[in-house]
Amino acid sequence: MRLKNKYVQIGFGLAVSWLFAAISFFLSEQDGVDWFSRSGAVLCLMAAAANFALLKVHQRDLAKIFEDTERSRREKAEHIISPPTVSVNLSRISYATGILGTAIWGYGDLLI
Repeated sequence: MRLKNKYVQIGFGLAVSWLFAAISFFLSEQDGVDWFSRSGAVLCLMAAAANFALLKVHQRDLAKIFEDTERSRREKAEHIISPPTVSVNLSRISYATGILGTAIWGYGDLLI
């Protein structure tokens, strides 16, 4: 299955935010400046942006499906009930990123 370019962009953005958090943890350990807790804000921002982008992709897919008159009602209903697996997985990762980002943002300074 060929992934949509938007899914790749969303996944890349989430991965970059996690990498930023890891690098900021390392930098905080090295120089004592609290970059790590600030990276929690970046994680939260990326999680919110990813969720909005996933919602937009899903809405566009639904609009295309409902414009297609050849599809049966059952096919349309199945797409609503069970969205693509990649979308569900990215959504879960995005929620985990938001939760982790909130924890880091609030308590990251205590870990350093």
